[in-house]
Amino acid sequence: MTLDSFYNNLHFVKRYSAHTISAYKSDLDQFDSYLKSGYEIENAGEVTQAVIRSWLASMVDSGHSHRSINRKLSAIKAYFNFLVRENKLQANPAARIVSLKVPLRLPVSASKAEMQKVLHPETDSSPIAFDVRRDLLILELFYSTGIRLSELINLRLSDINRSSLTIKVTGKRNKQRIIPVTVQLLHIIDEYLKERETIVKSGIPEIIVTDKGKKAYSVFIYRRVTRYLGEAGVRGRKSPHVLRHTFATHMLNEGADLNAIKELLGHSSLAATQVYTHVSVEKLKSIYKLAHPRA
Repeated sequence: MTLDSFYNNLHFVKRYSAHTISAYKSDLDQFDSYLKSGYEIENAGEVTQAVIRSWLASMVDSGHSHRSINRKLSAIKAYFNFLVRENKLQANPAARIVSLKVPLRLPVSASKAEMQKVLHPETDSSPIAFDVRRDLLILELFYSTGIRLSELINLRLSDINRSSLTIKVTGKRNKQRIIPVTVQLLHIIDEYLKERETIVKSGIPEIIVTDKGKKAYSVFIYRRVTRYLGEAGVRGRKSPHVLRHTFATHMLNEGADLNAIKELLGHSSLAATQVYTHVSVEKLKSIYKLAHPRA
């Protein structure tokens, strides 16, 4: 199968990230290898629904998770849809194949008490050292706004609007959204920026920088967040995404509208946001079991 034009379409037209395109390449390379070794197929026009089903069945037999198989099926469907649009095929052979059922995976979040410990760690440094001040800002930004890791890394000085108490966030596929912030968060940002001026020697537009004054990167942020969540005694998974989930869960528990949470998180559809309603239901169930005399 010739895939280069499809990958170019993902990059230049769809504006997918390099990480997403890499995942597509991996899945389609696996499918291509299966076609050649199992059926001696090298032309996309020879692929049938039965051939695709046999590949999916082989992955089930090999112990692949339903979530992983569905991702691969999604890549195949996208590729064949592209060929149909380009008039290289008349129909998508994967169009009628239904995704496998995946058990609902509820997002992990921290409790309010745990977040108090995360945001107010014990520190021996007085005045507060630059790295501690930056780390606390990272934690506050995740918990106060619900932004993604990539969005925090790319947040720029020019994205802060103090007069309207908002920040501009650039999300997936370069979609921008405006998120309100508190006066308290702006104060934390301003205190950090005073220290940042003594660290950054060159014109770096991004807000969050490393100890050496360079633009922060994913692993750097991940390690900082993991450390503070661990020291605060947060149980279960520890990652920047946990803080994003915590933001959404706490907002919903306090009565925020689901559509408002959707907009704040930058979800493209309400379906992605509705998972947090399940979290709240699970919380109610646990309270019911503890409190109700007949539970």
